[in-house]
Parts: sequence; C-alpha cells; structure tokens
Amino acid sequence: MIKKQREKSHRLLTHEAAMRRVPKTHPKNPLLENEYGRLHYGHKGEEAMDYFLSFLPENNYLILNSLRLEDPKGRYFQMDTLLLSPTHCIIVDSKYIHGTLEFDEPANQLLRHLPNNGGVEKLGDPLSQMARQRYQLALWLEKYNFPPIPIASLIALTHTSATLIKTTPSIRKKVTFHTNLPNRIKEINGLHNAEQISMKELHKLSRLMIKKHTRDEFNLLDFYKIEAQELITGVICPSCTNTPMKKRRSTWGCHKCGSYSITAHFEAVSDYKLLLGDTITNKDIRWFLHLGSSSITSKYLSSLNLKFEGNYKNRKYFL
Repeated sequence: MIKKQREKSHRLLTHEAAMRRVPKTHPKNPLLENEYGRLHYGHKGEEAMDYFLSFLPENNYLILNSLRLEDPKGRYFQMDTLLLSPTHCIIVDSKYIHGTLEFDEPANQLLRHLPNNGGVEKLGDPLSQMARQRYQLALWLEKYNFPPIPIASLIALTHTSATLIKTTPSIRKKVTFHTNLPNRIKEINGLHNAEQISMKELHKLSRLMIKKHTRDEFNLLDFYKIEAQELITGVICPSCTNTPMKKRRSTWGCHKCGSYSITAHFEAVSDYKLLLGDTITNKDIRWFLHLGSSSITSKYLSSLNLKFEGNYKNRKYFL
C-alpha cells in the first residue's frame, strides 16, 4: 500500500526551471545541464522501480517514496523508497547507471569499467551510503520510541544497459536489478517472521514519517552564482517556447506563432518561486511577467487568490 507518492526533489525542480530560464549562452549553462541530466535520470530510475514494486502483495508493506528525515543529530537522510512491515523494513535505493559495473567491497567503491580497455571510473560508495541510512533510520525510530525493527537495504540497478560483474554472495544480497525487486524482497521477507510492531502502530509510524518529512531546499542562483537579472523573463509560449507572451485580457498571446493560452503564466510563476523565492511584490511580478502597469499587475495578483501581508504600497504576496 503506497502511503507516500514519489515526487521530484526540490533540487531537480529548480534545475528544470533553470533549463527554461538561464540562457544557453550563459557560462554556467554546461554545469547546469550536466547536473540537470544527473538529477533527471536519477528520478527516472526511481520511477522505473515503481512498476516492479507494484507486484508486491498489497497488504505486505506500507510504501513511502521520496522520504527525507532528520536524525537526532540534525543530519538529514533521504530514502528513495522505504518499505514498512510488522516484522522488518527495507530501504531501497535506485542507481541509474549504465555500463559494466563492479562493487569493490574491500575498497568500498562502485566501479565502472570503461570500454576498449579505457580504464576504471570510480562512482562513489553506495554500500556505505546504505549502511549510514540504516543507522540513521534506527536512530530516528529510537528517538520516537518505536521498537528496534530489523532494517534491511537493497541497491536497485535501474538502467537497462547496466551489467554487473565479479559478484559475490555478499553483493548479491545487497544489490539487484530493479526487474528482480519482487523476488529479492520476497527472499528478505522470508528471513523475518517475528512481529516487531502491530499494523495499527505501523500506520501510526507511517503517518509520523510523512509528517516529519522535510523537503530538500536548494538555492540555485546562489549555488551557481547567477544574478536574477541574467534570467530569461516573461511567460514562455507552450507551443513554440518563444518568450515573452503578451497578456491580452484573460489570455496570453504569442506574437511568433500566434497561439493563445489561459494557463501559460502558471509555469512562469512556478519558475519565479523555484528560482527567486516564495514571496513576491507587485514590482517583482510586473518585471518577471512583463506586465504593463501596476494596476494591471494588481488585478492579475488578485486573480491568483494569493495570501498576502502589508498595505497596498508595501504588500507582499506568498506563492
């Protein structure tokens, strides 16, 4: 039973906005594109797991996706998928990596063997990452007075062009392909028979986890040292991507392709929120959407039914 749906990380959403708003000629654009690709395909890999997790018996697990918690020492940890059952729980981490892969346990490294004897590329240490997540989850459960539920973990290789070599019995217990997740989870399930927590308490645990979930925050402009004035402003045409569209009463029109939209401005407002913050003034929105005057902007802001504070001149709206 899915208790928390999978969602894009704030970091990915901000990079999606940056792909629309940072000019292709900007010197930081290559860095942005590389990081966007990494985040985009990482999320694609997580989604690839969901189909195979749907084959788990409906009542066996409570499933929480994209869960980010804070341990008792103030350190955050994010789990792609957490499976909760009365006898145990399983952390599943997606790795969307192609190529010939090897988990070097003695060196605590994931290696990718490059073709044509091109050497070896080091790709971090996902096994130690999973060990940290198990430890942090155990601390979290203890903090909120839940019993010490056995915690297992799995790394799921989600790229269809991934090949795993030099496997050992130890690695085969810790790593699998996403297509084999139901079988591997069934094997783990068979190792745990003693009930540690009732279903009533398990539902209580899942509700608390969802309540304590904290979205990751990421200030893209600060990180890449990009100025707000360097962004592409205006409403982007959903038909031809030209900008800016021009507001004409209740619609937005594109002078390039001639199309109209009554909803195109929603993406622009979302981009502003992701890149520039969740509060906005009349002056800010007038600049970003290329609106004609303060009075037109006031009417537009009123149509959005946003919460606000302050008097007319100094009013601040919450996106």
